[in-house]
Amino acid sequence: MSDAARGTHGRLSMLPERLPTRLLYVEDDDDLRDMIADTLVDAGFVVTAVASAEAALESLRGGGFDILVTDYHLTGETGVWLLESATAAGLLANTAAIMLTSVRRPPGAEGYTVLRKPVDIGTLLDAISAAVGQSLPPAVEGPAAARAPELELVLYVTSSSQESLRAIRNLDRALKPYHRGRYSLAVVDVSQGGDDAWYQALEDDRVIVTPTLVKKGPGPKTWIVGTLSPIDAVAQLLISALGEAGAASGSRRRE
Repeated sequence: MSDAARGTHGRLSMLPERLPTRLLYVEDDDDLRDMIADTLVDAGFVVTAVASAEAALESLRGGGFDILVTDYHLTGETGVWLLESATAAGLLANTAAIMLTSVRRPPGAEGYTVLRKPVDIGTLLDAISAAVGQSLPPAVEGPAAARAPELELVLYVTSSSQESLRAIRNLDRALKPYHRGRYSLAVVDVSQGGDDAWYQALEDDRVIVTPTLVKKGPGPKTWIVGTLSPIDAVAQLLISALGEAGAASGSRRRE
């Protein structure tokens, strides 16, 4: 895939109390980029997703972004290079920035807002909201979204593995018919490592190989190992927790 933007995810929030927020998202993994970008669209943002720091810098030169969210590890230049280059060029004067990283203390990130991966999507949305100084729409922060999700999933992957990438795609396909507020999903890249608590979580979830999907709740833990294809086992897991899937919630447009 080229460094050009995969596209703009353009569903606008029409709520009068919140202006449309343009968000630039940088992630070099195609599947993760699409999945997170779709989640941000569902939260009401207008998202432009790109695959590299260089492509993001070019997008910033076009202006008009309220916030930049970038991964630290990218193919080519890093997220720190992007933030430093954009700051030096005056491109972040009116744009907030958040960096996501699995590194405990990423070199050069001092002075920037850094969130440690894996990050809960609610934490990310709260950080974005605080950075741009606007409250999120009721669909995100209202009573329905505030309830605990009905299903908690963790997908353990190895980012360099084609099997893991297929598992991400298959899980994304299985989850699409369900409203995002009904479940929580964390995608954990085990190749990045972490602290003692991170390794303890792997041990608690009894992860031996990747990809492994863990249903942490409700009820006893359930494991599905492999690429999640065919998705019959995943579909049965979702039906048991959430019932039969209806039409996908919300509208989505990609330009």
